[in-house]
Amino acid sequence: KFAPTDLNINYHPIGTRSDNVGIVSLDVRPNPDDETTRAIFAGVVNYSTSRADLIVELQWNDQTIEARPLELEPGSTDSQVFIAPQSENGIFSLKLNRDDDLAADNQASVVSLLPKPARILLVTRGNRFLEKALNSISNIELAAVDQLTDAPPDVDLVVLDKITPLAWPTVNTLAMHVTHTNWIESANTVESPVIVDWKAAHPLLRFVQLDDVQIAETLEVKTPNWAMSVVESTRTPLILAGEKEGQRMVWAGFDTLQSTWPLRISFPIFIANAVEWLNPTTSQASMVNVRTGDAMIATLEETDPKPVMLLPDGQKISVITNPGSRQVIFADTLRQGIYRLQNGSTEVVFASNLIDASESDNGPREELNLGGYNQVTRTGQKRADLEIWR
Repeated sequence: KFAPTDLNINYHPIGTRSDNVGIVSLDVRPNPDDETTRAIFAGVVNYSTSRADLIVELQWNDQTIEARPLELEPGSTDSQVFIAPQSENGIFSLKLNRDDDLAADNQASVVSLLPKPARILLVTRGNRFLEKALNSISNIELAAVDQLTDAPPDVDLVVLDKITPLAWPTVNTLAMHVTHTNWIESANTVESPVIVDWKAAHPLLRFVQLDDVQIAETLEVKTPNWAMSVVESTRTPLILAGEKEGQRMVWAGFDTLQSTWPLRISFPIFIANAVEWLNPTTSQASMVNVRTGDAMIATLEETDPKPVMLLPDGQKISVITNPGSRQVIFADTLRQGIYRLQNGSTEVVFASNLIDASESDNGPREELNLGGYNQVTRTGQKRADLEIWR
């Protein structure tokens, strides 16, 4: 039997210094003080063994809009915040004007999409807590109906409150206490389920605490292949979230009015998180900015059978799609830069960045961690006397 702990491993490092300054984070957010501008947040680390003097340059669609001098001591980190106007969708790029050991982390880009009002259709027979939570969200357009018999009108997402529609929405959906659909099937009911776990790291549950929420009953389901359970009880998932064929779905198995949740501050926070996660503009923004090596995912607006990807070096390659599917998955993203998916008259722009502190830290390591099996310390050199006759 192979036993990794029994291996006799010697680690001989090569090199004694490192000379690299890298961008380890880059994000763009709406500026709360001025909706016509954006706030760009960047993190820069000096992994060199000496002080680094450089220029940090911010570009908008390849045009420089600001340049700053930056001084970094060895091992130090600096956070930069830029405020820039934005009137259309485009690309913010950050560049470090410095020659060092690793060029790939001297530049990073982020595709910045202008926020648009989320058009929400609420299907309910009356739930003032839910309506109040939705109306408290900024930049939305809310309409309410008591039944959904046809395909929903031109909206961005649908909220179903205890109503199973005759025509299931084709847009992103938040469904509460709804079953017998092509997404979820349930046969039993669980009385007084106790919340035992929730995925606090999931975007739906940011700043959400559920330890003081009691539920009268919930539908019992098995987690389908398209979803993950983000809130669980001992017997059944309580809230599911996932995506199938480009459509996002959040499903809650219980009636919120038969629980104490609407009386807790976590309820409107969850509803706001759900709207942000289900909003196509928000989900698109998260999918068009990836790390090198991660797959890019896009949903085609047109049915052109021969979409083409324009790579950062200008090379064009054909993208293979499944028959009858408008979803494109492109995994060859190892090169840092801008990728353009061209499909008929439309184009989807992606940004691929290294953004990895462990990759940027290219100095010789004092020790190697071999998974959970072993840890190897570097060998050293010692001066010793040696008899001339040996």
